[in-house]
Amino acid sequence: MSQESSKGTEMHTVRPRWTWIALLVMLTGLVLIGIGIIVPSWTWAVLGLVLLVVGGAAGLYGGFFYDVQGSGSASAQLHDVVKGEEREFPGAGTKRSEGEVRREVRRRWLRDR
Repeated sequence: MSQESSKGTEMHTVRPRWTWIALLVMLTGLVLIGIGIIVPSWTWAVLGLVLLVVGGAAGLYGGFFYDVQGSGSASAQLHDVVKGEEREFPGAGTKRSEGEVRREVRRRWLRDR
């Protein structure tokens, strides 16, 4: 079976610290919009909308909207956030050759054996 190599394909950078910040800011914005609706106050609603937009922009920067593989345990994710790590993930539809897949499996799963 012939497959294209991932060399030269589009890669996406995901910044866990920024994605979590974006999520918190967007949730805060939604809560403020809800308060603005409950208490009929345009001030709260507009402030919430601004936070929602700012959170969305931070999410775009952080790679919040990319479909990526999970990084494992919650402690591994927390470590990425604390250290400000960045991860590279291939774009959707990327195909790898069988040799690349075998090397990746050996590197990730069989290195201790």
